[in-house]
Amino acid sequence: MAAVKIKNLSFRYPDETEYALKNVSLAVEPGELVLLCGRSGGGKSTLLRLLKKDLAPHGEISGSIDVSGGEIGFVAQNVQSNMVTDTVLGELAFQFECRGYSNQRISLMIAQTASYFNLNNYINSKTALLPGGVKQLLALACASCVGPDILLLDEPCSQLDPVAAENFRNAVLRLNRERGVTVLVSDHSAGFMRYADKALLLEGGAARFYGSPQQLAQFCAGDENGASLLLPPYTRLLPSRTLSFARAREEIKAVKEKPFTEPQPPAAAVKLRSLAFAYEKKLPDVLFALDYTAYSGRLNALVGANGSGKTTLLKCAAGLLKPYGGRIKLSGKTAYMPQSVQNMFVCDTVGEEINDPALLEKYALSRLAARSPFDISGGEAQRLALARVEAAGADIILLDEPTKGVDPIFKPQLARILRGWCAAGKTVVFSTHDLEFAGRFADYAAFLFGGAIVAEAPRRSFFSALDIYTTSLCALSGGRIVSIDDAEAADEK
Repeated sequence: MAAVKIKNLSFRYPDETEYALKNVSLAVEPGELVLLCGRSGGGKSTLLRLLKKDLAPHGEISGSIDVSGGEIGFVAQNVQSNMVTDTVLGELAFQFECRGYSNQRISLMIAQTASYFNLNNYINSKTALLPGGVKQLLALACASCVGPDILLLDEPCSQLDPVAAENFRNAVLRLNRERGVTVLVSDHSAGFMRYADKALLLEGGAARFYGSPQQLAQFCAGDENGASLLLPPYTRLLPSRTLSFARAREEIKAVKEKPFTEPQPPAAAVKLRSLAFAYEKKLPDVLFALDYTAYSGRLNALVGANGSGKTTLLKCAAGLLKPYGGRIKLSGKTAYMPQSVQNMFVCDTVGEEINDPALLEKYALSRLAARSPFDISGGEAQRLALARVEAAGADIILLDEPTKGVDPIFKPQLARILRGWCAAGKTVVFSTHDLEFAGRFADYAAFLFGGAIVAEAPRRSFFSALDIYTTSLCALSGGRIVSIDDAEAADEK
């Protein structure tokens, strides 16, 4: 018997003319891991929420949903907003207290769960101060600690650095492989693609494909609507479109790299010298003796692990935080876009947030003009925030994780938008965990570690010097090829 069986499912939100889901059918067998992929706004989050009754959105629904088994766990995109206590211990205890467990059993279950998810060292920590990767593991632990039959994950790795994301995926795989938990996960990064049993491609609310990931790779290869961008970048350079790292490593040897000359840096737009900052006197410095330069008219990427200080650096440059030491020199007015872009929205509709039809069209938001900015997908909210930043007309634009929740098909368009800003004389500084995006589109990159910049260089030189914390193509090719644009006969989409 299928764990999840959906037949001819259609769904429309109140006051909407377009359906969020259109005649979707699929069956998920017990113990399978199913990847949901597609553009932002394609219906992935809606589908996941409809599977859990207490999270199901209101609207017009037809067709059938049959979910067998008992408990269903859910991990949302913004996990902090769903936490109900202020400590790791309290958050875990809450899950068991709600079920009326005795104190003795609660203590045992907390010990078991913390050990399984490697949370022992954080058990008394404040949830708000946890590194992103640990916070996401805590959310997963809470969703799975009472033994769910089905686990629903909505873009769970969108705010994680590559190492934290892989740790999270490994934890999910353990639940799936060792405990037989059925998993449905939406993911823009393709990180789950190599591990999934099946993949569902949603576009405009309709199911365009449902089958194995390798079959999806072959399906996307001939697609004219950009679906190949949903695949790991290396597949687009290989004749087999293989998802296997071992086979890809062999095939990539035949791909030649383009020669390159390191560019001469232009004038500096942002200069940070000996910067020092701590959130509280008794806490360790987040930034210490930090020197950083961002170049005028260029895309400047900041990479580093969760908690390394990237957001703090951007907020100091934007004047939102005041460092206790050092100097900041800027060559113009700044605008800042936070990770939680919903904090930027103040109006009732998307059209009121951006009262400019051309900007709405540029950011693919026209059809959402009447929608609440708090009732759109994560990727759509990200595009709305970018449109607001552009409308501000700043000289220096500081973006905190601009690709968070953005689908791979929109990312090249996002890069064109950012480069358009640079061509107009603006400077862009962005923090990111998306090494594939930075490795392809940034002009310069810097690595933040231990509160300081440990490396700065032009894009290709920067990523070629790394063999772990780098792009998938760079790792596969031994540093020869950083992105598809650096390969001969590259796919230029």
